[in-house]
Amino acid sequence: MYLCIVKKKIRSYIQFLFTLVAIMMIGCKGESVTAQLEQIDSLLVHDKVDSAMVRLREFPMGQVRHKKDSAYYYLLLAEVEYRKWIPAKSDSAINFCISYYEKKPDNEKLARAYYYKGVTLSSHIGIPQTIILLKRAEEYAKKTDNRLVKHKIYETLANFNGESHENELAIEYAKKALSLALEMNDEEKQAVALQYMSSDYLHLDKKDSANICLNKCISLLNSMPDEGKPYIYTNLGRIYEKKDPQLAKLYLKKALSSKGLPYAYKTLSIIYYKEDSVEKAKELWAKALDRTKNAQNSIVRIDILKAMRQQSVEQKDFMQANALADSILKMQEQFYEGQRKDQIAEIQAKYDKETAVRDLREKYMTWGLGLLALTTIIVTFLGYKSRQGMKAKKELAESKIQLDAYTKKAAELESSGKASATEINKLHEKINELTHRHSGILAKGKELYDDIEAGGTTVRWTKDDFINCLEYYKMKDLPFVNEMETDYNRLSPKYIFFAILEHEGKSDEDIQRIMGISESTLRSTRSRINSKKR
Repeated sequence: MYLCIVKKKIRSYIQFLFTLVAIMMIGCKGESVTAQLEQIDSLLVHDKVDSAMVRLREFPMGQVRHKKDSAYYYLLLAEVEYRKWIPAKSDSAINFCISYYEKKPDNEKLARAYYYKGVTLSSHIGIPQTIILLKRAEEYAKKTDNRLVKHKIYETLANFNGESHENELAIEYAKKALSLALEMNDEEKQAVALQYMSSDYLHLDKKDSANICLNKCISLLNSMPDEGKPYIYTNLGRIYEKKDPQLAKLYLKKALSSKGLPYAYKTLSIIYYKEDSVEKAKELWAKALDRTKNAQNSIVRIDILKAMRQQSVEQKDFMQANALADSILKMQEQFYEGQRKDQIAEIQAKYDKETAVRDLREKYMTWGLGLLALTTIIVTFLGYKSRQGMKAKKELAESKIQLDAYTKKAAELESSGKASATEINKLHEKINELTHRHSGILAKGKELYDDIEAGGTTVRWTKDDFINCLEYYKMKDLPFVNEMETDYNRLSPKYIFFAILEHEGKSDEDIQRIMGISESTLRSTRSRINSKKR
């Protein structure tokens, strides 16, 4: 029987150990999964996208036990696919990330999730919806200290606004991106932001501002990615088109040697036309138009057609000029109709306004809760102090009654001669105890009263000081204090002390000095005391 009990205990102990080991292994795996995902994230931060993609493909999804790790994995996968130009198959994974990070607040990852949903699905959902997603990403990113995430969002908003020809908004976001790039001391990011600003300033015909940005860009050219350099050379060509056509040609040819940008073809064709190389100019016009067939480049195409019409008028080819004018009007109508429909600037302004109202509401709510908490603390403290004061006052009154009763009883017993010495001694011990308890209060009250008589003031007195002084004054004039406490409706110790000063014949000037009050306060205090008379 005993052996069976021992075997059962051993079996239970072994089962417990196995369970404990299993729990520890699951815990370790959970930590290991999170650690692996953080390492992949670190690779992306350091622009090692290929390595991150390999790690994600080899990632042990079978070890994922928590939604937290699933959301993190899908977020990293969305970033890798976007940066490797892999089209998104659906939005279900990124929507899962957004849903998770909204429930388990993580502003940084939520900002990234909204950002990658916007940029990966922009071709399917359109520019207006993309802008809204990017604005949401911006809203959550502002609540973090992650400059890299903020910069990415600002740079993309600058790009989308520039492509939508909302150039002033694009400049605003490019400046934010530039500010963060300067903080991070990242010359490549600085160059890209300056390149965006130069293009937007040129669209607004602010060539001086564009030139300032381009000069800064040139000093950072070696830090700039190769795909961005043609835009810099094109903008430089546009700047120098009239000031120095030959220098402009050098820049434009350099741009076209690596990328056929429409504005580079257009600007170079204008220079060739002014040099009477008409055929060469027409050849470049054709190439420029060929690269502006999509709606995204409609404003560029309109600029090219305007330049071609101007040249047709100069050549007195009015038929061609009229045909180009009709094309320009038609394209302008389509472009402005598209702008009215998309309302890119209005969408962002509305979102910013709603965000500001929401933030203000949250701020007021925080202030309100803080004020409520502070008020509650103050009321509780004052209530506590009031209860303590009332309790102390009650204890003093009870002690006084007991002291009078014990003194009277002791005198009666001593005069009767019937009581034992022990009984009388016990009464005297109680009388001494109560007297000692009162002596501290009375001594303090006497000290305060004497200080007033010697020219002191009550400016630094506490409520307890007024109470102690009143207790002492009862020994001098108990009937008056009793009258003030019974004939008036709940006068404070400070008001009773005011009445004592008047009762003792102090002048108004003396009372003002003693209590540290003005003449108007003296009058209002006297009026309030009178109003409380029963």
